[in-house]
Amino acid sequence: MSIDLRGSRVWMTALLAAIGIASTVPVTAQEGGGDRRLPPVAKPGWVPLRMPDGQINIQGYWNQRNNVTTYSLQDGEGDRAEHVRITGGRAATGRPIVDPPSGRIPYQQWSATKAKFLFDQHQGAERPENLDPVARGFMEGTPRINLQTGFQILQTPDQVTFLYEYGHHFRVVPIDNRPHLDGDILLWMGDSRGHWAGNTLVIDVTNHNDQSWFDQVGSFHSTALRVIERWTIVGPDRIDYEAVINDPHVFTQSWKIQMNYGRNADPTYEQMESAIWEGNRAVELMVRPGITTSTAQTSDRPDPSEKAAR
Repeated sequence: MSIDLRGSRVWMTALLAAIGIASTVPVTAQEGGGDRRLPPVAKPGWVPLRMPDGQINIQGYWNQRNNVTTYSLQDGEGDRAEHVRITGGRAATGRPIVDPPSGRIPYQQWSATKAKFLFDQHQGAERPENLDPVARGFMEGTPRINLQTGFQILQTPDQVTFLYEYGHHFRVVPIDNRPHLDGDILLWMGDSRGHWAGNTLVIDVTNHNDQSWFDQVGSFHSTALRVIERWTIVGPDRIDYEAVINDPHVFTQSWKIQMNYGRNADPTYEQMESAIWEGNRAVELMVRPGITTSTAQTSDRPDPSEKAAR
């Protein structure tokens, strides 16, 4: 079961202004010397550069080049119109969900009801807990962080590190065959373990908490979430990205997103300061106590996944 978000009137101006997110294209793609065109795939026979330890070399600054919205992954036509209204610019055109073909998140019946409630609440929530966690200063989670911002990749013999522009967030991905953390340890960004398969860095991300969302409008998950990422270098200046998302407590099937990244080749480029700070009072502008929605009571129902996920 999925949610059709088309035609919805969405109140996001205060949120966007508060957290400073460029919802159409990451700021780095606009200001960091990179253009929005997708770099080409290399000709047959191309051999990527390697690190001294034999890893494929994907170090550098990278920007998402699909103009994917960070507002709603399901991105209906109503969302596009609202996107233009809020930002005063052109609408995001990328469609990250490639499976299922509908482009809709395959919620179970109970979770579709909860997601609809959170979508209704994000226009002006009864309480802060029903607002986008990123708007409240928390971390994006994986894979949302990869849509949100530009990043730098650094490599050492035993790990690949992602340094994200937004909020100074980072991911350290061990590639030395170490096991995942104990299942009782739950993290905002999950626990990443990687390995190389040819020209592809495969990252298995587990140990997620259940507090992050996939976008700004309430697309949620449980602690059973598992994300398999594939970062494939297909040309000197291009990485193709795929993430398969599985959570049997929330979704009827696994689903997949795809994006592409281009290298920022400007030798003078530096990632901009994008900090989150205590005392930001934007949430006070977005919470409207006393409002009601047709599904308001569902916010207090325990998720069927909670007990199973512990």
